[in-house]
Amino acid sequence: MIRILALLLSLSLPARLAAADGGADEGPRIRVAIARGAPALKLKTSSRIYALDVKSGKKYLLLENASYDIKGSGDSVLVAGQQLSSPVKLLASEGQERIRLGKNLYKGDILLRAAPGDRLDIIEYLSLEDYLYGVLPVEMSPDWPLESLKAQAVASRTYALKYINPARDYDVTDGVEMQVYNGTSKVNARIIEAVTTTRGEVLKYKGKLVTTFFHACCGGHTASAKSAWGEDVIKPLYGVPDPFCSPSRHSRWSFYASSPDLLKFIQRLGSTALKIKSVRVYRKDRSGRAATFRFTTDKGVKDVPVTELRKYLGNYEFRSTYITGISSVKGGYQFGGRGWGHGVGMCQEGAKYMALKGRPYKKILHHYYPGASITDYD
Repeated sequence: MIRILALLLSLSLPARLAAADGGADEGPRIRVAIARGAPALKLKTSSRIYALDVKSGKKYLLLENASYDIKGSGDSVLVAGQQLSSPVKLLASEGQERIRLGKNLYKGDILLRAAPGDRLDIIEYLSLEDYLYGVLPVEMSPDWPLESLKAQAVASRTYALKYINPARDYDVTDGVEMQVYNGTSKVNARIIEAVTTTRGEVLKYKGKLVTTFFHACCGGHTASAKSAWGEDVIKPLYGVPDPFCSPSRHSRWSFYASSPDLLKFIQRLGSTALKIKSVRVYRKDRSGRAATFRFTTDKGVKDVPVTELRKYLGNYEFRSTYITGISSVKGGYQFGGRGWGHGVGMCQEGAKYMALKGRPYKKILHHYYPGASITDYD
């Protein structure tokens, strides 16, 4: 179980997944940071594995059905009291064995790197295609139509490939700040089919990889990367009308914010107000999303970026910046809106409903990333 105090690893071999590999180790490889600053590691083995001292090239055999304490120590990694130079790589000794961290199964080799404070950074090395087996089932429901899963596979592959950079210690993280990745525990036949049938396919615009952002639900119009984050915008990330996600339960939402909470928020931004008189959308972007709120107070007006208020109140409750109405109610304000997420790139709910209407994955991708071409990453 992954805990604050320790990480528990074990090796196992699921026959179903091993049979599905079929050469997926070929092609680009990726480094995934699956833990940063872990205080210690409790390693339990069900098969033999090796601890490789990367700098010296020496291998230390870790016996099966044994337990080992691993932790950082200055610039070194201690394995069962043996001081090894950082980094240390854990290698399966034979076959298609995997390393398990808690409930998550990891196929690749595991790198242990000493971190400040006698801690460890834990990085998995694996093929890009195998990485996708772990991304798809947590970024999109495996039960959704196959064509939407294929679209997600191409988008996720492109996004990951865009961030591969040998100059860094790792390429991607495993959290929502990039793409969620929980190892290969949840792989099933449909995920395998979505990855293998689109193998190597990526989205490019004018010969360069597109940063293929995606989100849960756009609410009727995707946003531009410029309006969301101020980035230079290209045609595939300019934003498009999207009628497809309207049946989704996430296409509409409402949220109550109390006046004291809102007052505290604007005071944090420098306002000396003691009372809020009204709140309204002051400026919108071309997709219809709110860019700026205007607070009218007893000390005048205060304009604030909508993204700041969303961050303050919480992205789960305040689900998007696509605001459809603000009503003054007892004790506060009721916000109504559409969609869930930043709104840039592919709308996953829209992709689902496009697939249900019989659209193939390439049409889905061309709808959400207009002007981009689908090609091999080579």
